[in-house]
Amino acid sequence: MRPITTDTSAPISSTPRILLSPSDQKLVDSARDILMHQRDLSEEQAYTLLLEMAEKRKTGVADISSQLINITKRLTV
Repeated sequence: MRPITTDTSAPISSTPRILLSPSDQKLVDSARDILMHQRDLSEEQAYTLLLEMAEKRKTGVADISSQLINITKRLTV
């Protein structure tokens, strides 16, 4: 058996991130903020929820973020 090693360069509480373009990251951050505010979630919980929704719908996290933002805009106008 190989010993278990941990990456000590990343903070323990860091949220896993996927590589996105700056514009897509901005969408994801906005959608994450919406979820944090509407559902009283932590940053990590909101980000995880976005990833789960994207996986369930077999789409990208930026796409699901864009959909969430558009729906929220329609509901708050």
